[in-house]
Amino acid sequence: MKLFSIKHFAVILKPLLIGSVVFVGGCNAASPTASPTAGSPNTSQGFSVQRLSRIDDVMQRYIQADKLVGTLSLVARNGEVVHLSANGMRDREAELPMTEDTIFRIYSMTKPITAVAALTLWEQGLFHMNDPIEKHLPELKNLKVYVSGEGENMVVEDAESLVTIKQLFLHTAGFSYGFTQSPVDKLYQEAFSKLTNTSSTQALETMASLPLNHQPGTKWHYGINTDIIGLLVERLTNKKLGEYMQEVIFTPLNMNDTGFYVKQENLTRFAQLYSPGDKGQTVVNENGMLGSFTTDPAVHNGGGGLTSTIGDYYKFTQMLLNGGELNGTRILGRKTVQYLRSNHLPDDLIPFAPDAKGEGYGLAMSVTVDEDQVNFMSSTGNFGWGGAASTYFRIDPKENMIMISMTQFLPMGFHPYHDDFRNAVYQALID
Repeated sequence: MKLFSIKHFAVILKPLLIGSVVFVGGCNAASPTASPTAGSPNTSQGFSVQRLSRIDDVMQRYIQADKLVGTLSLVARNGEVVHLSANGMRDREAELPMTEDTIFRIYSMTKPITAVAALTLWEQGLFHMNDPIEKHLPELKNLKVYVSGEGENMVVEDAESLVTIKQLFLHTAGFSYGFTQSPVDKLYQEAFSKLTNTSSTQALETMASLPLNHQPGTKWHYGINTDIIGLLVERLTNKKLGEYMQEVIFTPLNMNDTGFYVKQENLTRFAQLYSPGDKGQTVVNENGMLGSFTTDPAVHNGGGGLTSTIGDYYKFTQMLLNGGELNGTRILGRKTVQYLRSNHLPDDLIPFAPDAKGEGYGLAMSVTVDEDQVNFMSSTGNFGWGGAASTYFRIDPKENMIMISMTQFLPMGFHPYHDDFRNAVYQALID
């Protein structure tokens, strides 16, 4: 198991190829394929069709500036897709256009799916939110907390309280990802660079050997928390995470293109991964994160290991917006979904990060607690997350709306295209 290290590799940039395929209309939640909607040709489910076309203007600007190679975007409201649009290429070097069935590395958009898988077990009483994680994963006993220093001079202390399962959902347990050059993150980078083709037990033992960034429950810190929840699911079900997800989520929702690797027959649909070159241009990222996604990994990474299509992810998000059900198939109870999408952070931890004004945190996703504090158009109560390769989604219960954008550019946030996408969606509402 290799956890999250970002490496950029420069290659010779080939000429930019830009293509555009646009699908706009409405459909029911069973399928993401858009088709014309009866009624006014100028409006669809409270959206101005003309204003929705600005989404494509946004995407094309990023593509033509060589900041992104291709995008796929979807907007749905009241259970109907009102915008589905492909722009640019899924693989520029192979001259393959972006298409509706393109498969993406969704990285941390895996987290909400892992959370849902775990919540199906919570509903059955197989764990409680205040359970110490060591009750179910005894490998994580006797965790230490970082105090000062680094290397041989590092000082640690005992955890003042046991890490709970809910703290893992909220990223307040103290685990890290190794994204920075802090003394703790350097330990993460070294430890996980040596973990390839390992077992879940070995991964847990490595996690247990690393100090927490802070005392449990005292801060929000993004880390391997949902990865651990995935291992909890495996321990409670005696199944690999992907096997259990297939049983309780993917098959019931007909998410036929979602999994922890891309099957051989589908590789031509798998999007190329890009990163910024030395001048900010898009270049092929040869290494990526978490391996090639072309073979079944030894450990299914619940924090970032899934691949999926926009159609499959739409089904998953529509299920959540519907309160746990899609087309007569119930995955979670209504109150479970309400708990999932509610803020659980105390006031002193809001916003959860300096660049997340107005945002609290639910279970494995952020949730807007004050739309007036957010720096782009929003609604209080909307929730969602993104992936390291710039995939992104939000669900807005107040507007009964879903927005999803897919691309393959690592790292997330290097370009603010998802913020521009979000504004382009909200500005199109006219009802």
